[in-house]
Amino acid sequence: MNNTRIRGPVFVSLASLFFVSAALLSAQTKPSSSASQQLNLYKDILDHKDKIEWRPATNPGLPPEVCSLLQACSGDVPKFFTLPLATIDGRKVGRAVYLTTAKGKDALILEHQTGRSEAYFFLLGPDGNIQKAVYLEVGKPFFLIANELAQPTFDKDKKDWHDWTSKLGSAQK
Repeated sequence: MNNTRIRGPVFVSLASLFFVSAALLSAQTKPSSSASQQLNLYKDILDHKDKIEWRPATNPGLPPEVCSLLQACSGDVPKFFTLPLATIDGRKVGRAVYLTTAKGKDALILEHQTGRSEAYFFLLGPDGNIQKAVYLEVGKPFFLIANELAQPTFDKDKKDWHDWTSKLGSAQK
């Protein structure tokens, strides 16, 4: 059998596979909508922080392991606000936002807790996206997880938090 006759179709097949894979990967990394890109939860919450009825986050408060892993919570006792309980994917979910400081600047940590079984803590970056994420499963230690693993859970809450801040009205200047 002639190797030249085999090399041509194999090369064409591999090249086609490469380009199709690259196209699919490119399509997956594109944002799904420009509206979701425009939501900046960090900015939304900080623009309205004077209108939020914050409470001191004490007993139990923000777990020290979360503060340590996210490298946040320097300074005063964090303050928090909670959204009403919601049902997401058939499970009751509690959500809170903590206002604290990190490196002398305001820091926002969102909590997503499903009953007593698991919790996510998201440190928001100034762009409104997840900067770091911590995960807790009952009976196991807290640990940092890849943002990509936390993103689906964060996305489910992001719109609710944005809707809540939009009801607060415009910030006083």
